[in-house]
This record gives sequence, C-alpha cells and structure tokens, in this order.
Amino acid sequence: MTKLFMTAAMAIALSGAALTTSGAAETTTVNVALMDMSAMASGPMGQGFGMMGSGIGFGMMSPGMMGRGGGQGMMGMMAIRADKTSAKAGSVTFDVTNWSRSVVHEMLVLAVDSPDAPLPYDFSKQIIPEDQVKALGETNELQPNGSKSIELTLAPGNYLLVCNVPGHYAAGMVLAFTVAP
Repeated sequence: MTKLFMTAAMAIALSGAALTTSGAAETTTVNVALMDMSAMASGPMGQGFGMMGSGIGFGMMSPGMMGRGGGQGMMGMMAIRADKTSAKAGSVTFDVTNWSRSVVHEMLVLAVDSPDAPLPYDFSKQIIPEDQVKALGETNELQPNGSKSIELTLAPGNYLLVCNVPGHYAAGMVLAFTVAP
C-alpha cells in the first residue's frame, strides 16, 4: 500500500512538473563582457582576451560597430563582447560582467530600426541622450569586476548593446544584437 501511494504521489508530482515545463517559455542567456585596455592586461578567467573560449577576441570589431559618435580613432580601446549576437524572440537574459580592472562601465539595450543607423549623440556630454532613444533595460554603472543580469522580453528586430558612460560609446562600446521570429 505504501509503495502504491508513493508511486501515485510521484506520478502526480511528475505530471505537474511536465505541465509546468511544457508551458514555460524558453529563455536565451547571453553572456556579455564590458572591456577596456585594463581588461587586456590579465584577461578574464585566465583565457587571454577571448570571450569564454568562443573565439571572440578583444581586438575584433563587429560589423557596424565603428563610425558612430566619432569613435574611428579609438577603435579597439573599449568593447562590448557577447557569446551570442542573436536570439529568438521571447525572453532574453543578458548576464553582464565588467571585466575592467579599473573603469566603471554600464550596458543599455536599445531597440533600433537598423544597427547601422546613426544614433543621437551629445558631443558636449559624450553620451547618447537616453530620452531620445528606445532603451529597454540597463545595468546602471558596474564597478570593475561587477556583474548584473537583465531579463527582457524582446520582439523580432534590431538592437544595440551600448555603454553610455561618457566617452565609452565613441570609444567602441557598442554591439549589434538581432532577434529573429
């Protein structure tokens, strides 16, 4: 009788678990590194300059990354790197880490029509005016070695991951991110 009860209880528990997991939406996790020259000195997690063994090197610039806000002369000084630059529509979690040894960074997720279209830029403050763009989420400022996660529900479209600490966007801290249906 006890064995029968345990089997029935386990079947009920398992059927409930199956119902909750089958209806749950899948979340994509994107690991993001905020980097500058100080991060190059020792490399995160002892892996040199790459992003968690993904082959994404510090000095490699993504398409459409430069030519914004006057950053051409500072190419490679600062960067945002991610282990994925695309996801399916739905829940996306950005696990963001500031790999810098000495500089505060942040990350904003911006919805854009085209990743190559120019963004508004305040040259006197050296920032993107956040009230003139569609910011969906941000980490706020992260101290060196600080981390924060942002979970967003993203529709199909184009997005930019940017650091909006003064001067950082112009220094190359922008990465295109695409969401597919």
